Amino acid sequence: MPVLRHAFVLQAVRELGRFTAALSRAREGSPLETGLQSIREACVATLGMEFDTLTRFDAASVVGLFSHPEQARILARLVDEQARLFASHGRLHAALEDSVYAGQLLACSRQRFGVPRDARAAETLRLEAGDPLPLVPG
Repeated sequence: MPVLRHAFVLQAVRELGRFTAALSRAREGSPLETGLQSIREACVATLGMEFDTLTRFDAASVVGLFSHPEQARILARLVDEQARLFASHGRLHAALEDSVYAGQLLACSRQRFGVPRDARAAETLRLEAGDPLPLVPG
């Protein structure tokens, strides 16, 4: 059974990699709602859960739902993408709240899964989905 869970998580990470380009395009030139919809779709495709539902709860409770640190990192990446989207549309307060929440997700992941497993999750996510895009084009 653990092999199936690992395969599911790896597929989720690959799905996020597939959505990465679409998310960055949505942030650059689309209306805010279009970008938010892209993030929601990516969350359902990668984690099988609704983004808006997950982000209503505190970070520790949400991370407690996951069986692998990669899942927490995927959600943190999506929350960070939403923060970048809000920042690009001038909604700085919402962007700051999402940045803080993404950081809390990562901290809770390290606390729940331990630093070595979380570090492997970060490396897996980076290899499969790529590095996060910079907030400010440079």
